Amino acid sequence: MTKVQIGSSLFLGFIFFNIGLFKPERYHSEVSLFVPLTLMEMQIAQNGIGFGSPAEVDAHLELMRAPKVEEVLREFFPQTNFDLKVSKTRNGAVLIEVWSDVSPEKAAQIAEATVEITDSLKQYMLLQNVGQSLEFVSLNLAETQLEMNRLQETLDSLRFEAVDDSLALASEVFKYERLYGSEVVVVDQLKLRKERLIANLKAPSPKSYKIHPATLAKKPSGIPAWAMGILAAALASLGFYIYNLQQKVSKA
Repeated sequence: MTKVQIGSSLFLGFIFFNIGLFKPERYHSEVSLFVPLTLMEMQIAQNGIGFGSPAEVDAHLELMRAPKVEEVLREFFPQTNFDLKVSKTRNGAVLIEVWSDVSPEKAAQIAEATVEITDSLKQYMLLQNVGQSLEFVSLNLAETQLEMNRLQETLDSLRFEAVDDSLALASEVFKYERLYGSEVVVVDQLKLRKERLIANLKAPSPKSYKIHPATLAKKPSGIPAWAMGILAAALASLGFYIYNLQQKVSKA
């Protein structure tokens, strides 16, 4: 290598050293968690023990990546520049990574807040779905009870008339007794379903199981300034070496 090439390599390394020296420091924090059982039926069947299925984990990931979560985070931390990454580990856990240019504590706070915001948003969505189901079941129950009362009145009237002519009205009485019995079964089923929905509405949704709390970075993330300078100088030297080698081969 010529002196010019060596000087150029050192100069390039010096430039990258200064770039690394004055670039903003960024601090990394991460928190990992297991997604809890979300469906109330599964919670009851498993006595609340266990974690969410792969489908529930994927749904939780999509919720964490939703623009609404980042929007709320920006409102909570208005003076902070940060990047958020959410991924799934090979063991089925969720990994949340945050890079912030303020402090290690702020990066950890954002990571923890991401978990809390997602859990709150998930609970709101679940309550909204349960509320809609409860409204539908309540309306269906009221209509079925009206029909049952109407059948009860018709049946009472037929039984009163059958006192004088029981043979002629026996088939009608039997028909309405079967219809009334069917409506009673439907009403009981709807009442049971309504009770379950009310219980689900009152019960809080399970929160995420944190494997470990958000970590506090001991030093800024990324390549140090001195390493950037050395790497740039080394790559430049390698480039010049390859260039000189090609020149020798072509002359030979």
